[in-house]
Amino acid sequence: MNDYFDNETYTKVSFTSEKLSRTDFDSCTFKNCDFSELHINGSDFLECEFIDCNFSNARLKDSSFKDVHFFNCKLLGVKFYEVDSFLLKMNFTACQLDYASFYQLKIQNFKFIDCSIKEVDFSEADLQFSFFDNCDLTSAIFEETDLRCANFKTSRNFSIDLETNKVEKAVFSTHNLINLLKKYKIRIEE
Repeated sequence: MNDYFDNETYTKVSFTSEKLSRTDFDSCTFKNCDFSELHINGSDFLECEFIDCNFSNARLKDSSFKDVHFFNCKLLGVKFYEVDSFLLKMNFTACQLDYASFYQLKIQNFKFIDCSIKEVDFSEADLQFSFFDNCDLTSAIFEETDLRCANFKTSRNFSIDLETNKVEKAVFSTHNLINLLKKYKIRIEE
């Protein structure tokens, strides 16, 4: 039987010495909590908020995140592809997602706002209709990624190969258009 917590608020809790297994959190708020290096197995997070939390190198094996929002959180090196993808919905605001992986994950309509997304692996992911607002995507990997209708208008430092990714109706600005042409080694002058 799963442990169940509803409408709880956790402040400055360190979960790092524990293993969360088969625990359900519904409409809970986590503030300044530490989940780093934690193994979270088969747990469910429904309509939860994480504020100023640290998830660096946490394992999220078979856990579900449904309508979850991360605010100003560190999620360095998280392998999101290990989560339960059924009804997966996460949004990120002012988060550090560097070195994370969304490999082969269907993450349509996700929002990344003011995030650092350096060296994140989006290979073979489905990012249709996702929104990258003012994000730094330095060395992020897009290979055979579905980016149709995704919005990169205000983001920077990405490199997206138009021939190996689906980019129909994706949105870019004239300022970041050069990122789509890097592989051709052409010069664009104003």
